[in-house]
Amino acid sequence: MSGKKLDKTVLIVDDSRFIRTLIKRFVTASGLTKIVEAEDGEEAIEKCTLHAPSLIFLDINMPRCDGLKTLRMLKRKLPRSKVVIVSAIGQEAMVKEAIQNGAVGYVTKPFSREDIVKIVRRLTSDGSPQPADKSGDRR
Repeated sequence: MSGKKLDKTVLIVDDSRFIRTLIKRFVTASGLTKIVEAEDGEEAIEKCTLHAPSLIFLDINMPRCDGLKTLRMLKRKLPRSKVVIVSAIGQEAMVKEAIQNGAVGYVTKPFSREDIVKIVRRLTSDGSPQPADKSGDRR
């Protein structure tokens, strides 16, 4: 699976339908239209196998399979996928651990349209990985 070619598919993983819809709307505003959604880590692994997303927005706090465990599984399956952690304020330790496990950045809830568009454009501008923005792309 790790040899599968990545495309411009975006996978949005969050147990909140509202957050998934919001991120989807903002990702679409950045010009990407191939978007797949999952509501938990287990579903994310299934969707990852089918769609080989190049960019993944991953909630860190989810039922059944938390974001850190999901991140490790996603990076084993698709090591070149760029994972952006979506976290709430107060989850800095988990975000730091996620960055150490291969996430390329994070965004903190509540986020703006500009936050998501900026991340998408930065991470899809060319084929090479970009260093993680430790500021989290926040204002």
